[in-house]
Amino acid sequence: MIDHFVIQPLSSIWWIGILSSVLFIFLSIRLLKNKSAIVKSNFARGLSVAFILTYIISNTIAIYNGWWNLQDNLPLHLCRISFFISMVVLLTRKQWMYEWVLFLAIPSGIHSMLTPEMTKGISTWFYFDYYFVHAGLILAPLYLTIVMGMKSRADAWWKTILRLQIPVAIILPLNFLLESNYIYLRHKPLVDNPFLIGEWPIYIVFLELIMLVHVFVIHKLAPKHI
Repeated sequence: MIDHFVIQPLSSIWWIGILSSVLFIFLSIRLLKNKSAIVKSNFARGLSVAFILTYIISNTIAIYNGWWNLQDNLPLHLCRISFFISMVVLLTRKQWMYEWVLFLAIPSGIHSMLTPEMTKGISTWFYFDYYFVHAGLILAPLYLTIVMGMKSRADAWWKTILRLQIPVAIILPLNFLLESNYIYLRHKPLVDNPFLIGEWPIYIVFLELIMLVHVFVIHKLAPKHI
């Protein structure tokens, strides 16, 4: 496995990542909000292509440097699963995919940026990859909501929580088979996050409950179909 590296909160790298991500999200929404439907759709397609290229480049670099391995590089973390769903929903506007990224990608992206743990290596590219991916997880659902006018269904919040249990149920035993830690189901991440309460498996129960609270808050704030 690759040695994981925690970016210390309030460090210079942390601030650069946070501020550049916020600026990227804000400008993307602000500049595109009043554009034509064609321009809005083209940006969504371009963002999806950028996601795909970033993923390909990161894996190519990892393979070239001999860093690629089953324990770190499969797209099985929640953020990576949401990243792939973001790629598709930006092109298709599939409703359940939109609801997935709205309810799950936003909180996971925010927490990942606030308490970053590098899991794929340390280099200028991987710093960029980390913040671009997690800023993209926040941007995609906000863009689809604010710019493209998509709305969630009234029952989508709890159905999305149920959908989340599918990868959890698959990846938990897979982690023990591969000796990996995808979705941090085998042991806690290295970061100092106040929501990481207790040891295995207690912290997983708390993370599920905390995610439920996050999802419900987004449900109350997000526009919904009548």
